[in-house]
Amino acid sequence: MERGLVIYTEKINCQDCYKCIKVCPVKSIKVEAFSASVISGTCIHCGQCINACPAGAKKYREESDTVRDWLDQGYDVIACLAPSFVSDFDDVPFESFIKTFHALGFRGVSETALGADVVAKATSDYLSQSNTDVVLATCCPSVVDYIKIYYPELEKNLAPFVSPMIAHARMLRAAGYSKSRLVFIGPCIAKKQESDIYGDEIDATLTYEEYRKLMDIEGICFEDMERITLPEGFLIGASERAGLFPVDNGMISTMCKEIKPVDAGFMSFSGMKSVMEICGEMGSWEPENKLFIELMACEGGCIKGPATRKNGGIAAKRNRLLNDFDIFKRSGLAISLPKVKIDLSSEKYKLQYKINCAYSESDIKAVLESMGKHSKADELNCSGCGYDNCREYARALLEGKAEREMCISQMRREAQNKASILLQKMPYGVVLADENLRVVDANDKFIEMGGEELSMIAEALGGLRGADLRKIVPYHKYFSAVLASGDETSEFDIRGERGSLSLSIVSIQPHKMLLGIVQNIDDSQVIKEIISDKIREVIRHNAESVQRIAYILGESASFTESVLNSVIDKDKRR
Repeated sequence: MERGLVIYTEKINCQDCYKCIKVCPVKSIKVEAFSASVISGTCIHCGQCINACPAGAKKYREESDTVRDWLDQGYDVIACLAPSFVSDFDDVPFESFIKTFHALGFRGVSETALGADVVAKATSDYLSQSNTDVVLATCCPSVVDYIKIYYPELEKNLAPFVSPMIAHARMLRAAGYSKSRLVFIGPCIAKKQESDIYGDEIDATLTYEEYRKLMDIEGICFEDMERITLPEGFLIGASERAGLFPVDNGMISTMCKEIKPVDAGFMSFSGMKSVMEICGEMGSWEPENKLFIELMACEGGCIKGPATRKNGGIAAKRNRLLNDFDIFKRSGLAISLPKVKIDLSSEKYKLQYKINCAYSESDIKAVLESMGKHSKADELNCSGCGYDNCREYARALLEGKAEREMCISQMRREAQNKASILLQKMPYGVVLADENLRVVDANDKFIEMGGEELSMIAEALGGLRGADLRKIVPYHKYFSAVLASGDETSEFDIRGERGSLSLSIVSIQPHKMLLGIVQNIDDSQVIKEIISDKIREVIRHNAESVQRIAYILGESASFTESVLNSVIDKDKRR
């Protein structure tokens, strides 16, 4: 089966919000042309970006269509079921859930906890024989990826065994299912990448989300499973205790039945924040005794994997799993899997480690200064760009992972500067007012048109920002009316002591922000522009008419347009 990227971006849906960067523990995101894409070589496939993306632009590779084709074509397909299914399908009776696999065409179902049993036993033996002071569990592919890519010096601390998924696959192959197509079904997206590394040991991986979609497509409902009868031997094997693996301390509990979480020689942590902290400080450890650490990328363990149901908290899911972790065994439906000796070596699991670029303080400072951040006070560390602070963002710019437009404070400042320049260059009086009719900004022309009194007020205040519009212009009632109505655009002709004015009011934000454009109708330049606007309106209407009756007018349209444009040009030269 041809396999593509595990996590990818639908660029057309990317909204340039940087939430994926904010949640990515390793910042393996590159922003290019305002689209955020995953850097596959440094991604640990934890799936946090997928769940955080508000537009659904981040996707993971789905393999349900492939599995569906195999089932439709009558292939011998076995489901390798992760033990966390107990907490994810907690509203379904066990037998009804298993029967859905038979209804879809699977030959059988085997629990991956069987592989966890042998991995736990091998790891326990390794602890008693190895000279390694600190041994790290290898069950979570995101954790293993993180260590291999970002802390290659800690690879020696990884237990030299495959994950339960691969161990289970090897068990099934050795037990007589060598020609079957093995489909892992679980809560994890990183398992897809792990299956890619191990080639065809696992033929396909589905998440719980994908399995539900497969059921929906085939019209399989849990309520209809009462009339289904499972064939003999449909459940292949039953684990003793390894169904506990999906929760914190689950592997340790499987390895040592009597072990307690407080024992100094055994520790369990979940969540990438803890994983990163431990990896960062391990180099300075000098443990007096041998230490085993069980690390899981997801908070609370696999029961809160990225492709699990979002309803239900950690406590509820954990409680359900602790009650039913041995459901395969208790069901009495499982046949025994022949005891076979398998190779648990993880030598195939090779990844290219990330070479960290060292940037000097002057390099970082130069980038910050180019964005107008000349001192520590200018470094807001607002995380609007997705990075924790301005310096991390500067490093991302140096690495080519980020764009300058990602700095929200800088873009806002530049936009304000450009808006102010544009405002001052406009030949009309322009004023921006908020919902309280307080001036947000105004140009010099507006002040000039207000007369000597308004000029004195502006000079005394250092501008009109914050001034009450009701106290500085006689036509403030028009602003109040538009503010109340929320109309998009309103036009008014005002006659007063200083002549006739044309007032255009635009609702920038209805009921919140108004833009007022004031023109002196008596101004000859304004009159010229009005004439030009009218002529252009004639041109536009004429062009529309030509489109409808072109076969009658022929070339007269272009002649009319050229004549009218010449009138405009002559008028401007006067």
